[in-house]
Amino acid sequence: MADEHCWNPELYIPGNLFEQRLAAISEQGYNVLPLDDALNRLYAGELPPQSLCLTFDDGFHDFAAVAYPLLEKYGIPVTVYLTSFYSKYRRPVFDLMCSYLLWKARDRTLEMARLRIAERSVALAQRGVRQDVAANICRFANENGYSADDRDELLCRLASELGVDYNALVASRILQIMSASELVDLDPGLVQVELHTHRHRVPLDKVLFRREIRQNRDYIRLGTQRRMVSTHFCYPSGVTSPVFLPWLRELGIRSGTTCRPGLACRADEPLMLPRFLDMCGVSSSEFDGWLSGLASKMPRRRLTDPEPTASGILV
Repeated sequence: MADEHCWNPELYIPGNLFEQRLAAISEQGYNVLPLDDALNRLYAGELPPQSLCLTFDDGFHDFAAVAYPLLEKYGIPVTVYLTSFYSKYRRPVFDLMCSYLLWKARDRTLEMARLRIAERSVALAQRGVRQDVAANICRFANENGYSADDRDELLCRLASELGVDYNALVASRILQIMSASELVDLDPGLVQVELHTHRHRVPLDKVLFRREIRQNRDYIRLGTQRRMVSTHFCYPSGVTSPVFLPWLRELGIRSGTTCRPGLACRADEPLMLPRFLDMCGVSSSEFDGWLSGLASKMPRRRLTDPEPTASGILV
C-alpha cells in the first residue's frame, strides 16, 4: 500500500494501523471465528464470549500484499468478499482509479476538452470538484457504452493529461483485484472467499441479479480451486433492498452483510447483518469501544461520504 489511505481514508487503512488492530484483538483475548462457524454458533445461541469475525470487501491486491502476511503472523481467520470481474480482467478498477488519478493531480488543472468530454478547464484542488469530474467521466463512459478496454484506455489518456505515469500505477497493482493465482495462494484455513457480485452491482432485475451472483460464485469456485460453494454474500457499496432477500434465499445464500453499523445478534435477519466499518478516522479508544460493544450504542462519526467498503468487524 502506498498512499491509498490518504486518497480515501474510509476505504483504506495503512498496514501499520491494521497491525495495531490485530495486536489489540489478540492481546485482549477476543475469539476470532471463521464466518461460517460464527454464524452457526450465533443462531444456535452458542457463541462464545468476546467473539468476532473480520471481513474484507472487494478483494484488492493489497489484501494479499499487506493484510494477508499480518493475518498469518497473528493466526487470525478472515472472510474476503470478492468481486470477480476485475480479478479476471487484471486492470485497475475504472471508477476508483479515475478518482485516484484526479486526487494525485489535485494541484493541477484538467482540460476536459482534450478528453473529448466537455469544453471546459477544471482546477482540481477542491474535493467536491474532483468528485464531480470523476462522476462526469464515469457517466460519459456509461452513456457511450465503453467496454472494459475502452475504459482502461480512457484512464490512460486521463493520466497522460494529468502528468501521471499510468503504466507505473498498473505495474504497482494499485486498485486492482487479486488475480486467480493470488487467490489460490491464500490459505483456505485462514481466508474464506465469499460473494460480492461479479461486477460490484446489485440490479433490481431478478434475472440480472441472479446472473451477478452465479458468475461471481462460478469464478470463486474456479479461481480459488476450492470445491465448497460460496453461501455468504456482502452487498456492494452497502446497497440493499427487500426484493433481494427472496432472490438470495433461492440461490442458497445463508447470510448477507450490510454496511449498517452495529453488532450482530440472534434477532437479526441473517441476510441483513450489521457490522463495524474500520477506517483511518477511528481512534484506538473508539475501536476498543466497538470490540467491547459499548460504541455500538453511540452515533457513528463519519469523515466523508465515499463508497462504504472498508474492512469491517462483525461481532
